[in-house]
Amino acid sequence: MLDWFQLANNKENKTIQLRRYLHQYPELSFEEFQTHDYIVNQLSQLSCDIETPIGRNGIKATFKGLGTGPTIALRADFDALPVEELNDVPYKSKNPGMYACVWA
Repeated sequence: MLDWFQLANNKENKTIQLRRYLHQYPELSFEEFQTHDYIVNQLSQLSCDIETPIGRNGIKATFKGLGTGPTIALRADFDALPVEELNDVPYKSKNPGMYACVWA
């Protein structure tokens, strides 16, 4: 029997791991080469079609549903801000700049 709580917990842990990696290794606009490769690597583990590069370092991932119906589009930036991070956390930025992501 599928344990939905365990499945959700595993996804939450993976999401935290992804976010912390991006937070530790920010790259400024048009310099997101390692970030691009990291995201493509993570997406390649999922069932999706990946198109890249879009522009310079952009990525398009298409997830196909099982039937017909509405389409949902999500867009995210993954470039860093050119500011010094002042947070004192274990996953603090190791590169110049700060990744100020918003997860909703």
